Amino acid sequence: MAKQQSISRRIAGDRSNAQFWAFLASLPVWLFMTAVIAAAGYSVIESRGDEDQASAWIIAGVALVFAFFVSIIARWTFSGVRAALTPQRVKAMWLRRFQAESGDTFRTSRVIDQLARDGVSALTLQDRDVQLSFEQRRNRMAPLFWLFFIPVVAVLAYFAYASFNEIQASGEAFRPTADSLAGAIGQAIGNVLATFIGLLLVIVVALIAFMASTLLIMAVAAISGPIGAALSRNRDDFGGLPRLLERIGKGRGPRGASIVRISDAHWRDAVTSSLAAVDVAIIDLTNVSDHVAWEIAEAAKACTTSGLVFICRDGADLSDAAKAAVRAALGREHIHVVHYPERRGASDRAFARDLREQIYNAADLRQARADG
Repeated sequence: MAKQQSISRRIAGDRSNAQFWAFLASLPVWLFMTAVIAAAGYSVIESRGDEDQASAWIIAGVALVFAFFVSIIARWTFSGVRAALTPQRVKAMWLRRFQAESGDTFRTSRVIDQLARDGVSALTLQDRDVQLSFEQRRNRMAPLFWLFFIPVVAVLAYFAYASFNEIQASGEAFRPTADSLAGAIGQAIGNVLATFIGLLLVIVVALIAFMASTLLIMAVAAISGPIGAALSRNRDDFGGLPRLLERIGKGRGPRGASIVRISDAHWRDAVTSSLAAVDVAIIDLTNVSDHVAWEIAEAAKACTTSGLVFICRDGADLSDAAKAAVRAALGREHIHVVHYPERRGASDRAFARDLREQIYNAADLRQARADG
């Protein structure tokens, strides 16, 4: 019987494919940005005289600001397509209801939410502290952006095309009415300036609409986390949990963490049913109460002792309660613990890397023991 490829190798292949197609999807936007930058440089290089150079630098500055906004769209497109095309091969549940993330506490939720990049779909039963990461909120709004932006661009393109034809026809039909040569030349120059200003206004309106659309969607993505958390403070999603678990089991769950609000009355039932639908359980041992000890025992039953990943705040020693809970569930105290920073603002790269590796190892070990 052929040896099954490890989770990490399969996900590495998935990421390569997803990044390739994401690059192709974002390539037209990158090329357009490059063309804008080249046009800005060309306007400066070809300028003649002090007045022309001053105007050229202003135009180049506006073009570079516009190129910056285009680069945001390009990166957003790449990130959104990559997230949509990366299969979620590992289903993980993060047990953290009794861990707060308020104040300057490090937000482990942001790291766990972003595991979707690495083929890990996280489910968590949360309280009001936790929000989706900005990356996931932004990616989920990417289709809305293009749905909103494409009609705007189409209308502006039609407006620009019609205005250009109208201005061009007006220029071709222009006939000087002055009696003298100097007057005729002045009228011709005035017509050229009016044509130029008209075209410039069309371009300016298009640029403003583009940048306003980008800023609007980014602003909505930024404020949707705090507003969503506040509005869902007293929500109970227990009734819709079975359907969500079914979707996750079929690989159709949302990219990033699925945040489910559960009331105290349904808490234990929700934990038990959710653990049965995942491959790995992530458990925070920083503060272990009787409730957390019960969660550890349930996770060991549902995911087996091979499917548990333990995390803890950096600098915090495991309490006697944590050691007792682990010993009761696993039959031993010696475990590998992934540590996360103590304060918000610290680098999360090491924690993200170690957590990802432990999740892959747990999924592989659980699968190997199931096959064996």
